[in-house]
Amino acid sequence: MTDNAFAEWLSLHAGVAEPRRLVRRDSERLLVSKFDEGFASRLHDALGRVPEIFETSRVCERYRVLAGRSDAGRAAGWHAAIADLLRELGAERGLTSNDQAEIRAGIDSVAALLDSILWTSPAIGAAFVPSSGEVDAFREAIERMDADPGMFTRFYGVFEGVRVENHCPGAPFARKLLAQAWTICTRAAPPE
Repeated sequence: MTDNAFAEWLSLHAGVAEPRRLVRRDSERLLVSKFDEGFASRLHDALGRVPEIFETSRVCERYRVLAGRSDAGRAAGWHAAIADLLRELGAERGLTSNDQAEIRAGIDSVAALLDSILWTSPAIGAAFVPSSGEVDAFREAIERMDADPGMFTRFYGVFEGVRVENHCPGAPFARKLLAQAWTICTRAAPPE
């Protein structure tokens, strides 16, 4: 495989205009990334400096404050609560604005997914029990996250007999955040 042939294939056959970096190649898969080398380790390091965003009780404290003064949707309330906690902790822990923006991008993705799962748009202050369709939507989202390739993996096609994929390095964190958001917004454990 030459770099030029692969770049041409990405452009012409997969429709990828922006450059991609080859991260790993094995007998079954070519893993590419649009991010520079070291992005995944920087993201993991930044997330490691704000572990509280994964603590349901910490995010729920912020959510309850919002619940007392808002009739916003529950998904939007979770999104605002965790973003507020990240903003506070990020400043205290020396995360750059770029570090925080990269974490927020993942939080934004989870919030959009949560909003599509809780499709009845329950308000923070209203009585709420998730519908069977919302429970099924949550289960389906988790199944898609756990599949190979998962929800956060983009399949570009097959080049020289192997799959070409781009996998989000934040996918395992997104799964944790989705379970947390479900718990906070529904006041119930995530469905099995």
